[in-house]
Amino acid sequence: MNQYHIYEAIGRGKYSTVYKGRKKQTIEYFAIKSVDKSQKNKVLQEVRILHSLDHQNVLKFYSWYETSAHLWLVLEYCVGGDLLSILRQDTQLPEDSVHDLAFDLVKALQFLHSNGIIYCDLKPSNILLDENGRTKLCDFGLARKLRDISKTPSSSLPQAKRGTPSYMAPELFEDGGVHSYASDFWALGCVLYECYTGKPPFLGREFTQLVKSILSDPTPPLPGNPSRPFVNLINSLLVKDPAERIQWPELCGHAFWSTKLTMVPLPAQLAFDDMIELHAKPCLPERNGDKSSHNRTPPKYREKDVKGLMKKDESSILGSRGIETPTRATPNGHRTQAKVSGKTAEVKQKGPSKISKVVNLLRLLHN
Repeated sequence: MNQYHIYEAIGRGKYSTVYKGRKKQTIEYFAIKSVDKSQKNKVLQEVRILHSLDHQNVLKFYSWYETSAHLWLVLEYCVGGDLLSILRQDTQLPEDSVHDLAFDLVKALQFLHSNGIIYCDLKPSNILLDENGRTKLCDFGLARKLRDISKTPSSSLPQAKRGTPSYMAPELFEDGGVHSYASDFWALGCVLYECYTGKPPFLGREFTQLVKSILSDPTPPLPGNPSRPFVNLINSLLVKDPAERIQWPELCGHAFWSTKLTMVPLPAQLAFDDMIELHAKPCLPERNGDKSSHNRTPPKYREKDVKGLMKKDESSILGSRGIETPTRATPNGHRTQAKVSGKTAEVKQKGPSKISKVVNLLRLLHN
């Protein structure tokens, strides 16, 4: 680290501090991240992924160093700061700004997914902006490669390595749930919703309340007068059933974009396919003020008691403003089609599991 001048701190985390730095004898500025050595495995995981990535919407990684007490990462310096700071200043953003931000994020995710990488931790504090307002993803400490997901299911990871609860997809709270393109899309929907409204779509004062809200509550309608394509995009991203959530072909051609995205080849998701086949069940249609898309919630995700599902994580379980969203029950349904972005997707409907039969029997006895 003797090659750099270290200036003021520009960001802090639980185990890390990010400084503004300049390479000696140059006018080149960098973000220099100092990480406690207790996090060495996470840092090395991030380095393994970052060193091979080169995309305008992904933060550039240059080098790393190890000292007696810390690990140091030399990264691209973004003068615009992070999205969380912007939302704290402005509370919410107009739809036009959300559009530009979303388009950059989708391009970044498409690049990662095409390289067999699931980001796993999309949230405002991990989204940086450069001097031109271009969005860049940072912090790949939780990112996972598809081949690793096939070996180690996401549900077997400790909660801290699954993601940030407020932005985690419903399936990630379930046994057998895995990170996938679909779980990144759910997080994208949460971020765009928060940009437009000033708060995440699902909140809770306690961890169990938050999880129940994510699993059971319909997506709150967008306030004001959002365009129909924007409402449709949010609804399509925040479908509770990962099998019914929007997929890459529909996302690339969605009406919300002023310029359509080009599809690129994507690796197969074997672990995700296995999860869908294992948990495919009759789904519950829910609406968010947009007739062309449904929040389809598998009974598996609604019926299971979330208490004790994971240990409470005080540092990350609450929404950014600690507002509780009341839990609402919704009647069961048995639709076998869902329209997403104007296209109809057929869904195989399997017989209910033993657990579902027991639940239904108890309901009949209760009634």
